[in-house]
Amino acid sequence: MNQDRHKYLLEAALDRYTFRLAVPGDEDGIVDLWPEHWAEAHYPDRGIEPDEHRYYEWVQRTLENGSHPRILAIDSTNHIVVGFFAYSLDRNFSKKPVAVMGTFFVRKAHRRSAVPAILLELGIDTARNDGACAFHAPITSETMSSRALENSFKRLGFNTIGTMMGRAL
Repeated sequence: MNQDRHKYLLEAALDRYTFRLAVPGDEDGIVDLWPEHWAEAHYPDRGIEPDEHRYYEWVQRTLENGSHPRILAIDSTNHIVVGFFAYSLDRNFSKKPVAVMGTFFVRKAHRRSAVPAILLELGIDTARNDGACAFHAPITSETMSSRALENSFKRLGFNTIGTMMGRAL
């Protein structure tokens, strides 16, 4: 992408969207993304049955205790959450924590804007500020946007370090 186009998309996104950390009370906006995310994720193919109520409760708990930071993208015209980037800090095996991406989702209608790139960079910066020494981003290859997401991470210096596999039991 040429620099002028990149600059235009960035400025347009910053004019239209607000980016901030999620706080208690943002549960509804986050969970409203659930149906579109699940429709793209192919989880039922692996025997995973969605439970929106359980997801809502988990989001609520993690917002209250800060264990799973989420950076939100909010459309300033209608105040609707259009995407978020979430991660956790794994402190189980290293002196400094490793950030692990949990969910990175942007509504399809907003993916061609700079929203995904801004969320990604804010997520990485926030994890760094949380003391993370590294960032791992598991990407399932079956989602519609997985190739674009993989390329976005590579542009930011990420390398492929494994494969994600799954099956129904």
